[in-house]
Amino acid sequence: MTNRFNNKVVVVTGGSSGIGLATAKAFSAEGAFVFITGRRQEALDAAIKQIGGRVTAVRGDMSKLADIDRLYDTVQQKHAQIDVLFANAGGGDMLPLGAITEEPISGRSTPT
Repeated sequence: MTNRFNNKVVVVTGGSSGIGLATAKAFSAEGAFVFITGRRQEALDAAIKQIGGRVTAVRGDMSKLADIDRLYDTVQQKHAQIDVLFANAGGGDMLPLGAITEEPISGRSTPT
């Protein structure tokens, strides 16, 4: 590895599985401090073991502003800035940018 991201701070939302997990592994292998998010603690715990290196998991739903604030506070407790944000978590309706709200999508339940 080249350590291209040595001592950089990387946040990967939805980092406990799939593309997010693979991305978090790659950044960690390149020397980054990695913060991952996910809604399920068991998946986050397993991801930490798979990623290795300097990784911190923050349980949260990135559709909730309070959870986003908690993520930011967690990062700020250890680092002054975020160098890379990989916004992988999400879902939603196709809407014009100004029409997007924090309200849940109708008919969709949010898993706990």
